[in-house]
Amino acid sequence: MMNGAAPFRSHLMQQFAASARTQSRPPVALFSFGSESSSINNTNDDESTARRVRYQQSAHTPRPTLPPQSLSSADSLSSIRDASFRRRHISSSSTKLSSIDEGSSTNEINEVQRGHISTELPISPTAIHFQQLISSRRTVSNFLSIPPSSSSNVTSDDTKQVLLDAIKRGVECASTAPNHRITEPTTFYRIVSPSKVYDQLLDIAHEVTLKRLRDNKLCGEEACQSEANRKREKWARIPAFVVATVSGMYDQSDDTFGSFAELPYVAPGSVRQLEDYASACASVQNLLLSLHSEGLATKWATGPVVRTNAFRDLIRCQKDDMVVGLIMIGWPKRTPKLRRRRQVDGDVLRDVVE
Repeated sequence: MMNGAAPFRSHLMQQFAASARTQSRPPVALFSFGSESSSINNTNDDESTARRVRYQQSAHTPRPTLPPQSLSSADSLSSIRDASFRRRHISSSSTKLSSIDEGSSTNEINEVQRGHISTELPISPTAIHFQQLISSRRTVSNFLSIPPSSSSNVTSDDTKQVLLDAIKRGVECASTAPNHRITEPTTFYRIVSPSKVYDQLLDIAHEVTLKRLRDNKLCGEEACQSEANRKREKWARIPAFVVATVSGMYDQSDDTFGSFAELPYVAPGSVRQLEDYASACASVQNLLLSLHSEGLATKWATGPVVRTNAFRDLIRCQKDDMVVGLIMIGWPKRTPKLRRRRQVDGDVLRDVVE
């Protein structure tokens, strides 16, 4: 039988009650499930005391945190920017829980709300920083070939090495993306300026643009040349590119097409191909976030340039390799604001209810 002075039969609940009274900041506020005259039992049991000590020691164990990063507050979510901790409440009904002062008595707690347990779960600085990092990433279209704060004595070789190292670290993160049956289908091809391959990529972008404009008769010859030159000049301001491919697809090449003609799109068809393509996309997102964490801007492109024989010959991929995207990498000239058509609550995120 349960003692009339003890609202809880469970030793665990008695332990929580004792811990709440002894800690300077109670981790758990307990509300009685019994009558108004019921109070939390102050157990003197040796076993409960030992458990309380172990709980207090584990609760005060320091957690590792990441070093602070200089992210723009304008880019972070307001819920992350405005508070370093969030409160989560576990409740048996939809009634809003109230905060309890440290010195509140048992009767005061009972008056606030009866029949609920409210617990505060602090979010670590590591989690907050990681969420800030993800939410502040943007797709950038205008790049700088050198960091904006660089001194005049920074050479192209210095910049190239920075990019090479950052991309390598990004691909290490990308390789941790989930993939079914450990197929590891994604391959990355790195192209960094200055190099011969980099110049060849710019030439391909120029020729593909020129052919597309001519074939579609979108403008006169002079205007077509001007637009193709503008394309090349814009890409020349991008200091690095990474091509992501996924293997095991249907044959993506066609020798009947010219070097700069856009090849037909051959989509994944089997379950295995769809899973591998999804894995490759997850890998690309990991790469983008890793580069963003180091202050580098990116754009994930899938235009006609990557679907040509000339481009495929440049990176020397296999016939069953599908190009998932051409990742443009550099320093942002300006960072666009977040634009969203859908709200998270009730639209992007929907609760499944009975």
